[in-house]
Amino acid sequence: MNQRIPITLVFTLFLALTANCASQADANFQLPGQALAPGVFQLRELDLHLHSGMERPVDLQSWIDLAVADGRKVILLLDHLELYRKTPEQYATWREKGKFQAQYPVGPEGHKALYADFDSVASRKDVLIFKGWEVSEDELDTGLEMAPLRMADAIGFHISPRNGSTPPNGQTLLKRVRQIKELQKQLPIPMILFHPFPMRIENLQRTAKAKGRDPAKIAVKEYRFFRPGEQQDLILLLKGSSIYIEMNRDTEHYFDDPVCREAFIADILPLAKAGVQFTVSTDNHHLAAAKKPFTPTHYCGPTGVTPACCNTIVRELMALRARRLLTENAARPQVER
Repeated sequence: MNQRIPITLVFTLFLALTANCASQADANFQLPGQALAPGVFQLRELDLHLHSGMERPVDLQSWIDLAVADGRKVILLLDHLELYRKTPEQYATWREKGKFQAQYPVGPEGHKALYADFDSVASRKDVLIFKGWEVSEDELDTGLEMAPLRMADAIGFHISPRNGSTPPNGQTLLKRVRQIKELQKQLPIPMILFHPFPMRIENLQRTAKAKGRDPAKIAVKEYRFFRPGEQQDLILLLKGSSIYIEMNRDTEHYFDDPVCREAFIADILPLAKAGVQFTVSTDNHHLAAAKKPFTPTHYCGPTGVTPACCNTIVRELMALRARRLLTENAARPQVER
């Protein structure tokens, strides 16, 4: 008579077998990122905007060490794409003035050199590394340099404060989201709207000072990013998309002002409640900023931006990486067993 083996016994045997196999493997071998604690990454563990190229003040490993020491577990390394359009003479002068440690060629050779450096640190076991670019929003109007963009895991579009002109607003984001959705038909990777909300406040405060007006007199209504109906339009455009809105460290510069805080909450909380996906970042360029603790919960909590909605891009980046590895493995000649 056939007898069924109890499922508990099967499970026990499976655990014993896998444990025995693991003990025979190299105990020191770990895939990148496998040392991370399970679960959702907390906000301070994420940095989807860390400047790590031409403006880098120290060597790349040390730069990442500073981020990891402050708790980072996931980092998008990037650089301003327009910096690589300088002439060699312009770059030499600019680099000397900035006293930057990093040095790269200009043009396409610089893109390759930068990404080779990014690849060289991708095997770290204490942090997940992704590669990107920061691109001016204006290039969505004037034309994009596609070759370097195709090298990236993710791209962030710099929403400018437009100092001296009209500040960014709801129409700005609606226009950019439509353009990005068209771009993603050619380049299906995650894209981020970098720091739109603090950029409006920067513009308004600078304009007030330039005109001799006390910035403390600016009311919530003037700070507000959206006009009626624009938030719902944006929510509909972003639904189901791979487009994210950044909450970067610049936000904290304004958040303790009660008027600015009220405007931030009114603009961002309805988006978060409706399921819009966000990212958090330090946007660090300098050593002083890198040595300052990153506390995004201070402004993310009141605006409804949670770890869950900021982890969506991480899951997407990991899925794209896994798909790419599967494609590469399938393209390799198979060894007969």
